[in-house]
Amino acid sequence: MATVLLKNKWREAWICWMLVGLLVGLLVSRALVSFTSVLMVLPFFFRDRQQPVQRNLLFAISLLLLPVLLSGLWSSDSTSWWSSVAVRLPLLTMFLGLSSVTISQRNKTRLVYLYLLLICLGCTWSLSQYLADTTAMHEAYLRAKTLPTPSDDDHIRFSWMVVVAILLGTHLVFTEQKQQTRLGISAAIVFLVVYLHLLAAKTGLVGLYAGIGIYVLYTIFIRKQWRTALAIVATGMAMAAVCYLTLPTLRNRIQYVVYDLSNYAKGNIQPGYTDASRLWSMKAGYQLTLQHPLQGVGFGDMRSVVDQWHTVHHPESPDYERFLPANEWLVYGTGSGIPGSICFTMGFLALLYFTTRRNILSVILSVTALLPFLFDDTLEGQTGVIVLAFIAFFGQQKLAETPVTHE
Repeated sequence: MATVLLKNKWREAWICWMLVGLLVGLLVSRALVSFTSVLMVLPFFFRDRQQPVQRNLLFAISLLLLPVLLSGLWSSDSTSWWSSVAVRLPLLTMFLGLSSVTISQRNKTRLVYLYLLLICLGCTWSLSQYLADTTAMHEAYLRAKTLPTPSDDDHIRFSWMVVVAILLGTHLVFTEQKQQTRLGISAAIVFLVVYLHLLAAKTGLVGLYAGIGIYVLYTIFIRKQWRTALAIVATGMAMAAVCYLTLPTLRNRIQYVVYDLSNYAKGNIQPGYTDASRLWSMKAGYQLTLQHPLQGVGFGDMRSVVDQWHTVHHPESPDYERFLPANEWLVYGTGSGIPGSICFTMGFLALLYFTTRRNILSVILSVTALLPFLFDDTLEGQTGVIVLAFIAFFGQQKLAETPVTHE
C-alpha cells in the first residue's frame, strides 16, 4: 500500500507541475506549452497496470485525430499536414497523463485558484495597455483592432480563457467555505466580466451571455424559480446597457461589426474588414467541401487550395485575409471531406458528453467549449487545442459538489 501511495504521489506532483507550466505558458510562452503538454504523458507509462484507460474518451480523441491522419495519404505538402497532426497531439498526451493519476481535491482547487489568478493578471496587463493611450485604443476599435492581450495577442482565444475563468471562479464561490475568500473571488469575477466587455471580443461575450441564458432556462424549467430568472435577466440587461454606455471600446466594436456586415450584405467588400473576411473563409470552405466531398483536399494542402480559391473568386483579398475556414466543421470538410466532418462531429460531441458532469456550470462550460468551434478554426492553433483539453480533462473534473476546505 505504501509503495502505491508513493508512486501516485510523484505522478500527481508531476502532473500538477506540468499543469502549472501549461497555465503559465498559455499566457506567455508557446514553447512552454509545447514542452509541458507533451511531458504530461510521462506518468501514463508508470501507472498502475490494473487501472483501466477510459476507452470512451480515447475513442472520442481518436475520432478527432483520424481524419487528419488519413488525409496525409493524399496531402502533397507533408510539412503542413504534420503541423495539423502535431498541434492536436496534446489532446492525447494530456488525456493519457491526467487519466493515469489521482489528483487530490486540494491540489485541484489550488490549480483553479492559480488559473483564476493568472487570467486576472493577464487582464490587468491588457488593461494597462488600454489606459496608456485610451484615445488611440478607441480609434483602433473602429478599424478592427482590439486591446493587446496575452497568448500572443490572440484576443479570440484569450477571451474564451476569461469565460472559463469566470465559470470556474463561480464554482469556487458556491463551494468555498470562507466568506472573505468568497468575496475576493466574487470581486475577481466582476473584474473579469467588465474586462470582457472592455475587450469586446465576440467569442468571449457570446460565451458569457450564452452561459447566462442557459442558467436562466435552468432556473425556470428545472428549479422552477421564475422570480430568480427574471432577476438574472434584468441584471444581465442592465449590465449590458451600462457597459455599452460607459465603455467606448464596446460601442465602437459594435458599430464596426454592424458597418462591416452591412457592407458584406451589399456586396461592397473591401480589404481590412475581419468579419467579412471570416464569412468569405466560410464560403470558401463550404464550396471546397462540395467540390471534394469524399476525401477533401487534404489537411496538408488546405492553405494553398484556399489561396487558389480566393484568387479565382475573391482576387482583391490580401494574403493576410486568405485564412482557413472560420468554422471547425468546414475545416474538417475542406481537409477530409464530408466523412471527415462527420467523424469530427461524433468525436467532439462524444468528448463533451463523456466529460460533462451533472452540474449546470459543467453544462455551461461545455457550451463555451462548443461556441469557438462555430466561428473559428480552433483546432488549428495550439492555444485552442490546449484550452479544449484543459476544459475536458481538468476543468470539468473540478466541478464536483464537494465544498472547498482548507487544511
